[in-house]
Amino acid sequence: MCTSSAFRNLLRIAMLAACGVVLHGCSTVKLAYNQVPHLAYWQLNSYLDLSDAQTERVRAELGNLHQWHRDTMLPRHAELLQTVQQQLPSNVSPEQACQTYSLVRTQFDTLLTQAEPKLAWLASQLTPAQIRNLQKKQAKGNADWKEEWLDITPEKLRDHRFQKLLERTESFYGTLQASQQAALKTFIAQSSFDPQRTYVERLRRQQDLVQVLQKIAQNPAHTEQSRTLVRGYVARFNTSPNVAFQRYAQTLVKEGCEGFSLVHNTMTPAQRFKAVQSVQAYAQDFLVLAAQ
Repeated sequence: MCTSSAFRNLLRIAMLAACGVVLHGCSTVKLAYNQVPHLAYWQLNSYLDLSDAQTERVRAELGNLHQWHRDTMLPRHAELLQTVQQQLPSNVSPEQACQTYSLVRTQFDTLLTQAEPKLAWLASQLTPAQIRNLQKKQAKGNADWKEEWLDITPEKLRDHRFQKLLERTESFYGTLQASQQAALKTFIAQSSFDPQRTYVERLRRQQDLVQVLQKIAQNPAHTEQSRTLVRGYVARFNTSPNVAFQRYAQTLVKEGCEGFSLVHNTMTPAQRFKAVQSVQAYAQDFLVLAAQ
């Protein structure tokens, strides 16, 4: 819910395998993972309208990044899921949930580091027309985001968040009982999520990206400068220069860990067993994919 920039969508797709627990069925994970380079290219092309020459290089770079991820990161994802699998039969504390979140972020940062030179190269190839196309896509995405999250009443916002969380939670644990749904509603009611603050940061990130791309376009042959600018953008994306937003983001993470703990600890042994089976299957899928 933060931004729709081409770079974020690319990286989100590239991390698809790490997020298998929100998908429906192991075959879906395998199919989706093997389609990552195609999906990432499609996403980038929709934002940038890549030329034939750019397309050839981008497809090759995505293929290389995908193979690196298969060889290097999938075993780490599987190891992380195996740790989670051991925790799920018992109650999970907010601290345990946040520790898992931190490990996921560390793995994501490793991917960012690997992708950085590829992103810098692509940024150095963009024309003013492609940057304008990115801005148009950003504007359309912003309109859609506002319609979904901002241009609704507080009551509809709470219901919208509840329905999304309910769907994700039931895909993992199975059908929730009334008391468990009440726990979800309690989490949402107490949440500090503010769509207006999130939207303002979304705009900042988008403007930051455009400014970085425009600056790179002024001297596209300066490879090290391009990498430095992309690295700075990623750092500001991960940690906003707005100190107030930093505190807000940290609060949301803390509340998310507490919310997961609250909801998970209401689950029955049968629901926890279903979650364990799902995680076990995903971890096995990752190992199979890594060996291909």
